[in-house]
Amino acid sequence: MISMIVCSVDPAKLEKFCENVLMTVGCPCEFVVHDNRETGYGITHVYNLCAAKAKGEYLCFAHEDIFFRTPDWGERIVSLLQRPATGVVGFAGSTAKLAAYSGWGSMKQYTRYNYIQRFRNGSIKYCIANPDKVSASPVIVLDGMCLFMRKEVWAETRFDEATFQGFHLYDLDISMAVGQKYVNYVTNDVLLEHFSEGSYNQPWLDDTVRFHRKWADRLPFYIEKPNPLVSYFREIKMSFLFIRMLMKKRVGSWDFIELCCREHVRRYYWHITSLKLLQRLYKYKRQWRREGRL
Repeated sequence: MISMIVCSVDPAKLEKFCENVLMTVGCPCEFVVHDNRETGYGITHVYNLCAAKAKGEYLCFAHEDIFFRTPDWGERIVSLLQRPATGVVGFAGSTAKLAAYSGWGSMKQYTRYNYIQRFRNGSIKYCIANPDKVSASPVIVLDGMCLFMRKEVWAETRFDEATFQGFHLYDLDISMAVGQKYVNYVTNDVLLEHFSEGSYNQPWLDDTVRFHRKWADRLPFYIEKPNPLVSYFREIKMSFLFIRMLMKKRVGSWDFIELCCREHVRRYYWHITSLKLLQRLYKYKRQWRREGRL
């Protein structure tokens, strides 16, 4: 049996989600739902609480804003989870987690996903990346919109309630932890539809920093480690892209952004990205002043 675990804040979305699961799962399942509107617990606490109550051998930690689009998907997921080496199974992940600050999708060449994304403006994007043409792509970290694992794997690792007390980076953390012993996968046999967009904000940034501090001695971490020189230059690129994103999306304090810039320049003073970041630093500083953010 699959135990569908949901941290719910929207009864209408939850009802539609449950209806979709019952119509598509194709195998026995139960729903273990925590209404978080009044308690306001962090998602790691809710997931651990619900997983402990779950009766199923297989656990699904799901957001309530998703639909399964593949009939009888439960049998396919269970078949993958039954492999002793399987850890966490999801729908979007990366074959690498770089040492530079980043989300789950570090770089395009490492990205693996299989889902449909709906946007606020009504547009739809088919996010399909399976370059190896396999039924399940091995990955290091996974996005948390929907995560499957055997209950025994969860019991060995559990979600880190001490470090991640909000709603961010818990997914990268649990998949990184499980990935030290098992193989995580993005399934290409089951298609998911996701109805909300992610957002970058201060809590996300704070948890990103916490994640990288926690796993500093294990990063970078790869499925297949590239040439050291290639790895080094990708770290430079990721550092540059992350800092540029903070500036453009107005995420974090200016002091933090400036600190990241100066650290990048200190490490990679000879690389063109250092000059580009310094140019952007002064450009965005003027913009932030005009906006009253400084």
